[in-house]
Amino acid sequence: MNDTAYDISHLLALDSESLVAGPSAKAGQLAPPARTVPRQFTKVEVQDALSRELMCTAEIHEALIRQYLRSKDKPFQDIPGVDGS
Repeated sequence: MNDTAYDISHLLALDSESLVAGPSAKAGQLAPPARTVPRQFTKVEVQDALSRELMCTAEIHEALIRQYLRSKDKPFQDIPGVDGS
């Protein structure tokens, strides 16, 4: 590599005010939206959300167990072209 690849004189030539102000907006370009800090949930809200998720998961788990027990009794019932035992 040559030294011109590492030349930063154009950066040093900028005045400090333009560095602090940041890049100027181009025509038709909007400023980025202001970032907002997400609301912190309380301990009770988190526990409530987790309990609802666990109850939903428990229902799904029970349904999978029932499906497994049905398929254990009749292993090939839902497979087309195969007679059940």
